[in-house]
Amino acid sequence: MRVNRRRSWIVLPAAALCVAALGAAVVVVFRAVSATDSPNVADAVAVALAAVTSGVALLGWARNRAAPRVTLPDQVSAAKDTLTALVRDAWRGESMIRGLEPDPIPVVWQLTDDTGLLHHRHLIGEGRLEGVGNAVAELARDFLKLRRRRLVITGGPGAGKTTLAIQLLLELTGKERDPSDPVPVLLSLSSWDPAAEDLRSWLTRSLERGYEALGSAEFGSGVARELVRGGHILPVMDGLDELPRPHRAAIVRALNASLDAAESYILTSRTEELAEAVEDAKQPLPSAAVIAPAPLTPADAEGYLRTCLPPEPGPVWENVLEGLRTGELGGLSQLTATPLGVWLLRAVYIDPHADPAPLAGLLGQDQEELRGHLWDGLIPVLLAARSPGASPTGRTGPPELTPRHGWDAGETRRHLSYLARLLSRNGTRDLAWWRLGELVLGADERRRAATTACLVVGGIFGTVATIAGEIHPLVALPTGFAAGFGVLTATLRGFTGTPGRVSVEFRGRVRDLAQQITIVLLLRILIGMVSVSGAALVAKAEPGLAIKAGFWAGFALGPGLVLIRWMQQPTPLTAATTPYHAWRASRALAILCGVVPGVGGGVVTGLVGGLANGPWFGIKLGVLSGAFLALELGLTMLRHSVWPAYLITVRHLAEQGKCPKDLMDFLDDAHRLGLLRVVGPVYQFRHADLQDHLAAGTRLTARPRQEA
Repeated sequence: MRVNRRRSWIVLPAAALCVAALGAAVVVVFRAVSATDSPNVADAVAVALAAVTSGVALLGWARNRAAPRVTLPDQVSAAKDTLTALVRDAWRGESMIRGLEPDPIPVVWQLTDDTGLLHHRHLIGEGRLEGVGNAVAELARDFLKLRRRRLVITGGPGAGKTTLAIQLLLELTGKERDPSDPVPVLLSLSSWDPAAEDLRSWLTRSLERGYEALGSAEFGSGVARELVRGGHILPVMDGLDELPRPHRAAIVRALNASLDAAESYILTSRTEELAEAVEDAKQPLPSAAVIAPAPLTPADAEGYLRTCLPPEPGPVWENVLEGLRTGELGGLSQLTATPLGVWLLRAVYIDPHADPAPLAGLLGQDQEELRGHLWDGLIPVLLAARSPGASPTGRTGPPELTPRHGWDAGETRRHLSYLARLLSRNGTRDLAWWRLGELVLGADERRRAATTACLVVGGIFGTVATIAGEIHPLVALPTGFAAGFGVLTATLRGFTGTPGRVSVEFRGRVRDLAQQITIVLLLRILIGMVSVSGAALVAKAEPGLAIKAGFWAGFALGPGLVLIRWMQQPTPLTAATTPYHAWRASRALAILCGVVPGVGGGVVTGLVGGLANGPWFGIKLGVLSGAFLALELGLTMLRHSVWPAYLITVRHLAEQGKCPKDLMDFLDDAHRLGLLRVVGPVYQFRHADLQDHLAAGTRLTARPRQEA
């Protein structure tokens, strides 16, 4: 059992002093109020409401901060089981999208004979460590027999390194898994900077970001850290070759310095880049088994393609397959020497039943021209084959694996090309939606965008308050710009912030939410009755009506405030975090943080203002104060306000025609189509070659014709 004792006892008395100061400020304001001056009454009510809300939030934070948290061994075990299920489910769906089921390409993997990469064969173990891509179970068993269970998957571009890593991950999380074995978790190395954090800190942060269910109170505090510290995680680290050369060497050194004898890992990298990293680091990867794929021979490629074709494919296909086997179609033979090339040929020509005649001509002689032709044809082919409601195999499938919208092929390519150029220009493979503004807009542009939003909101609010609220412009305009300032600060924070833990999953949690609302609601109603009654008494309203107003004020604010806090408490019932679900949750929280104080505060101030100065004044005051609180207090409550910045950025790009207004729907469908992949909370292009091809702006070639 581990106890987090770093939480200080001093936060509770400090919070109490702050609450006392808020109360004193409210008293001072009430003493200065004139009951015959409507604006002053409204100011007093707003100050009381802000003080109560801030005081309750401050005390709740202090209570959580001061209380020690405990993580028990059985909680770690439960978290490990939950993580295993989440990893297995997430990558099973990904494998379906990537076409790994039911029959992957049969690539043969075996120990490399490169002595510069394979460090002392006798330190690895006695296993053969050889397997075939379409029968990976044997390779997984050999991996488990390794002395230290360290595996490096190498190969050239398109060799299927990530595919094999996913297959091993699924095998190691399958039904025959030993509960004592660590949980394999696939991570992108692009998110690790060894100069800024060590291996364990990175693994902990990645788990907390990618699997927010581990933050559930059911597991105690810091269970992700305990899983890493206890050796319960098998990191499957993908994409060493995609990093800058100095970064690769730093990771090799950090791995060797961070791991003890019992810790294991799986690492993927292109062979040449791995050799450079080992040479630059001046140290090998000790006790790591390094495997490489045997090249696909023309006979291998022909045999696999025939299994994808009808028993009698026709004379044109026979000519193509013969040219592939004999080498007459040199470009085709070279392309199909890698699993990626075979998959492209199948996806663009075989699955959609396209006419293969171009392959038998000049196109089949030039590997680079053929590769570009296939990448260009992939987008329209996938869009045509996987219409909304169709599974990756063309049949009706699970909703989470099927596109939900129809997209134009030309627009899809244009938008993906822009995103590919954006990522390549910034030297990254990760498309993180919350970093979009930082990638697209410079610092000055971000400040201008946030300032413009502030001025627009402030001007609209001030004008409406002046005209409809009959408030003097010298009062209305500064108030409006104060509301706009909330937009300004939230937007600027969002451009460089990260999304927090948010869960909008209700299944299995409704009873817990109801209990929290029932308990907290009584306190909210009591506080609301006291504060609003005091404000109403200062305004010389009838006490009975004031108490009723306080009751409804607490009832209006209580459930919403509880819901906001509850949404930021992850649950083990949630699925693994995906970019789309994280964006939806962030959007829901941002809207809710505006609606709760806006509606609740509007009801409160409207009731009190109506009691003091009549119903029409109460309506106007309620609407205006509700809008103010939604923009000012609501955005203050939003601890991780990345969604407003995302919204401004996407609108900016959509106006320029660089991306659709519903960008996240577009990216989610691109993932379902198999053009993008999900690695934790970020999107990546399905293959680095696809990103490079689109970023280069290669001219479109003719789309393959459908066979008659």
